[in-house]
Amino acid sequence: MIVDRPRRESAVALAAAWLALMAGLLVGGEIDHAGSFAVAGAGGAVLVLLGFAAASRCRPLPRRSNPQRARLAVVSLAIGTALGAANLAANWTIAEAEPTLRALLAERIATIDPWEAVVASPILEEIAIRLFFMSALAWVVFRFTRRPTLAFAIGLIGSASFFALLHLARPFPGDPALASYYRAALMTKYTLAGVPLGWVFWRAGLPYSILCHAAGNAAHLALQGRVLTL
Repeated sequence: MIVDRPRRESAVALAAAWLALMAGLLVGGEIDHAGSFAVAGAGGAVLVLLGFAAASRCRPLPRRSNPQRARLAVVSLAIGTALGAANLAANWTIAEAEPTLRALLAERIATIDPWEAVVASPILEEIAIRLFFMSALAWVVFRFTRRPTLAFAIGLIGSASFFALLHLARPFPGDPALASYYRAALMTKYTLAGVPLGWVFWRAGLPYSILCHAAGNAAHLALQGRVLTL
C-alpha cells in the first residue's frame, strides 16, 4: 500500500501511526470502554492505511540518515515554537478588539487540558487532517492532473481550511456583528496556522508535523495566560 517504501518499513510506519492514534484517543478521553476501543481501532486502521496509501502515490519521501532526521526534528520544533508565538500574537490582536472577546479567549485557555493540547490534539489532528484528509485530497487532484505541485497546493489549502473549521466549535458573542468578526478572525488564524503544519507534513513526514504541532501548542499554553492579562 505504501508504494515508496519496502513492505517491512511500510508495516512499521502503519503500526506506529495506528498506535499513536490510539494513544491520542486514550489521552483525549475518547475511548472509555471495550466497544469504543474496537470501533476506534478499526476506524483508525482504515484512516491510517488510506492516508499513507494516498500520500505515497503523489508525495514520495526520500530516505534519510539519522543526522538528517535529527535536523528535521529541530527544524520542526523551531517552526512549531514560532507558530505558537504567532498564534499568541493573533489572540492578543483579537482580544484587543473587544473585552468580550478577551473574556472568551481567557475562558477557553482556562479550560484546556495540557495533556490534550500537547499530546492528544497534535496526534489526532495531524493523522486525521494531514495524513488522511490532505493526502486524500492531493491524491484526487494528482490522479486527474498528474501535477504534483498543484496537488500539493490544493491539498495544503484545503486541509488548512478544514483545520480552521474544526476550531470553530466554541462559544461566540451574542452580538451578530461581533460574532462574525470573531468567526472570521478564527478562520484566518487557524487557516494560516494549518499552512506550515501541512508544509512540514508534506516535505518531512507525519512524525515531524506532530512534533511541530505539539511544540506550537506547548508554546501557546506556556504564555497565553500571561498575554491575555497584559
